[in-house]
Amino acid sequence: AIDDVDGVIIVTPEYSRSIPGVLKNALDWSARPYGQASFSGKPTAIIGTSQGPISTAAAQQHLKAILSHYDAPTLGQPEGYVQSTPGLFTDSGEVTNDGTAAFLESYLDAFSRLISRYVTPAEREERRAA
Repeated sequence: AIDDVDGVIIVTPEYSRSIPGVLKNALDWSARPYGQASFSGKPTAIIGTSQGPISTAAAQQHLKAILSHYDAPTLGQPEGYVQSTPGLFTDSGEVTNDGTAAFLESYLDAFSRLISRYVTPAEREERRAA
């Protein structure tokens, strides 16, 4: 499935200053068989939310190191640290804070620009036609 998309956004929690084991396992499977890693050259962005003021910063730094090993171009700025507060998201997923909503829009715009640097319009059309 990773091969069939223009880019991947990974949304992760933080477990003991790192990523969840199940995410690491999935990433490792995506790197097999050797020489056919799904993330090689695949534009990738990382974002996460938690209740703490540094959000998921440690997990994201660890994940960036892993993705660099897989040769995945990863969005560097803006970094996606969202502090979760009660009521920030509605049950349907809408963002209730205007500043957070504006940040998320700018984050997606930056990711779109990263994708444009790595995926040609012809590649995009080829994927959509498949």
